[in-house]
Amino acid sequence: MIQTLKIKNVALIKDISLDFTQGFNVLLGETGAGKSIIIDSINFVLGDKPSKSMIRTGENTMKVEASFVDYGKQTSDILTELGIDDEGILLFTRSFNLDGKSECRINGLQYPLNMLKQISSTLVDFYGQHENQVLLRAKNHLALLESYKPEIFLEDKKALAETLNKLKEIQEEKNLIGGNFENRERMIDLLSYQISEIENAKLKENEDELLENELKIYASSERISENLSNFISAFDGSSGVLANVKVGIHDLQNIVQYNDKFPELIERLTSSMYELDDVLEEVKKLSNDLVFDEAKMNEVDARLDHIKSLKRKYGPTLDDVFKFLQKSKLDLDNLENAEAKLKELSLKEEKLEQTAYNLSKSLSNKRRELSLEVEDKICKELAELGMKNARFKVGFNIMPDSYTNDITKQGFDNVEFLFSANLGEDLKPLSKTISGGEMSRFMLAMKNILADKDGVGTLVFDEVDAGISGLIGNAVAEKLAKLSKNFQVLCITHLPQVASMADSYIYVTKNILNNSTQTSVEKLNGDRIIEQIAQLTGGAINTETSIAHARELKQNSEEFKKKIS
Repeated sequence: MIQTLKIKNVALIKDISLDFTQGFNVLLGETGAGKSIIIDSINFVLGDKPSKSMIRTGENTMKVEASFVDYGKQTSDILTELGIDDEGILLFTRSFNLDGKSECRINGLQYPLNMLKQISSTLVDFYGQHENQVLLRAKNHLALLESYKPEIFLEDKKALAETLNKLKEIQEEKNLIGGNFENRERMIDLLSYQISEIENAKLKENEDELLENELKIYASSERISENLSNFISAFDGSSGVLANVKVGIHDLQNIVQYNDKFPELIERLTSSMYELDDVLEEVKKLSNDLVFDEAKMNEVDARLDHIKSLKRKYGPTLDDVFKFLQKSKLDLDNLENAEAKLKELSLKEEKLEQTAYNLSKSLSNKRRELSLEVEDKICKELAELGMKNARFKVGFNIMPDSYTNDITKQGFDNVEFLFSANLGEDLKPLSKTISGGEMSRFMLAMKNILADKDGVGTLVFDEVDAGISGLIGNAVAEKLAKLSKNFQVLCITHLPQVASMADSYIYVTKNILNNSTQTSVEKLNGDRIIEQIAQLTGGAINTETSIAHARELKQNSEEFKKKIS
């Protein structure tokens, strides 16, 4: 639930802080006082796109901060998935300035907006004019229907998506093979040339690296030869290192009897002499083998140039050239055996199309079965909201008998909500028949049956009572009270029946201070609650009659809440 909301420099609001409670919270106040600004601020901190017009006049930056506690497993799972520490409290902070720059923070650390939106979608659900428009659009009805039991569609949808992807690959392969004869022959000629060019090169794995190393040696052969010659001169001959070592050994042998350390030294020198002699022989061999061959160097250079040319065409690496060769052989085989291959692909295509149809039919049957349950629940909710004669139906398109190209990852269903408010009237598309007051109740009914499915902890209703009479207001109030037993409810209302059901009251006013209009908020208690309910009844708040009526409303509401607790 939302615990605290802090708003700074948003429209008429300079700097306010609101504390919400679990249960039913209402925002009261005159039209234009700033109640909707508070709702807009909640939308903003949860990820909605802001506009510069929202920033308070004379200020450069607006900022909203919201803390959440007691959120559910769905939220915790997303936090874990995103690598955000779950500390039992979530603090969202968003700012936006006149330069169009925005900043988003979660628990003090900066994150991308899309991550905040991902989390916020599990925290709060809104009811308002925007949601009305969403409900009126038929393209949204399929998703709304499925949201009642989304889990029953997951397996079929996953399988259908995989099937359609495979089908697309098959069709693309068919198009490649099954082009006109002239194009096919042209592709065969091109692939044949490319394959021949690569195969004739007789490339070896890592050949380019080996040749480059060999070329480096050729390029440095003079330097290598000179250093090897110097080494041999230093170690070989009558005055070389080895000859001097031998002399040293002889000298020590002449005095070996005078010190018992001399035998050990002689042994070490002798061992070193043999090792140096071996090294010398290896160097001599390397020197003899090192023969600068300009022709060979040119040959290596030419081979490298040829390999580089092939890599430019088919690479960029030698490994990529080998992969290109394999793919080209496969493509060539497909083209040369086009007729047989097309037949094979067509059989696969038919099987995939049948699978796609079967999965789409399965999805459709599940939706049609689910729609009966949703229809029944919606009608019951509407009856409780004073629309006893209302009828609701989920309309489906005619189910095709076989696969069609219109099948998408959602299947072949087109869904539209049909509605009739009065007895004897035909069912018609929702957008063409429902009034504003009926729409408010219909949306409330929809929210009531879907709330548990959303997994959110907070429901926000922006003037849910729009277009609703006082008699129907009782039903709406009771419905909101029932919702508040399982959810935190935030509601803007102008109906005393709805207001009387609340657990927490925030009174919103606007005042002029220093030639500037500012919105302020006040937490109501005791008699102040009764006064505001009395004012909503339309009477003067100071009359005994209006106060008595307000007290009666509040008492009746408290008794109703006890019954449903």
